[in-house]
Amino acid sequence: MRRAAALLGLAAFCVVVVAAFWMGSRPSTPAATPVTVPAAASAGSGDDAVPDITNADGVSDAGGVRITVSLEPRPPAALAAFKVRVFASVLASTDPASAMLSPRKLVPFEAGRIRFEMTMPMGEQRYSLVPGPQGAQEAAVVLPACSSGDRRWYATVEGTVAGQPRIARFRLDLARPSPAPAP
Repeated sequence: MRRAAALLGLAAFCVVVVAAFWMGSRPSTPAATPVTVPAAASAGSGDDAVPDITNADGVSDAGGVRITVSLEPRPPAALAAFKVRVFASVLASTDPASAMLSPRKLVPFEAGRIRFEMTMPMGEQRYSLVPGPQGAQEAAVVLPACSSGDRRWYATVEGTVAGQPRIARFRLDLARPSPAPAP
C-alpha cells in the first residue's frame, strides 16, 4: 500500500513538473504590447534600478517618452493625503546630434492610472489620474500604514501617449504617520 501511494505521489509530481515546463515554453502573444520602462521589476526586487520618488522627482524613459512623477508634500506620510503629478514628454528635436541640448516638449498622457503595492498585500490602491495644472495628470492619494512597519511602496503608472501604451514603475518610502493630537 505504501509503495502504491509513493508511486502515485511521484507520478503526480512528474505531471506538475511537465505542465510547468510546458506552460513556460509556450510563446505568449499579447494583443497590445505596452512600452515598459526597463526597471519595471516585481515588487521587492531590483530596488536600485527602480527610480525613487520619496524625496525627489522620478524619471523613467520608455520608448522615446519620458515619464516624470512628482509628489507633494515630500516625503509622503502614511494615512495622510498627498498629491501625485505625472508628466509625459518627448524631445523637441529628433536630431540625434542635438538630443542632449534639445528641450523636452510635454505631450498628453491619456487614460492615466496609478497603482500602489507593497511586497505584502495591503488591499487595492488604484487611482485614476485627472488633468492638473501645467499639463500634468494628478491624483490625491492616501496610503495605509503597514502593521509590520514596512514603509516601501511601489507605484506603477500606466497611460497612453500618441496611441501607444506606456508603463513606468517607481518606489517610495512613506514617512511614519503623525501622532494623533491629545484630546
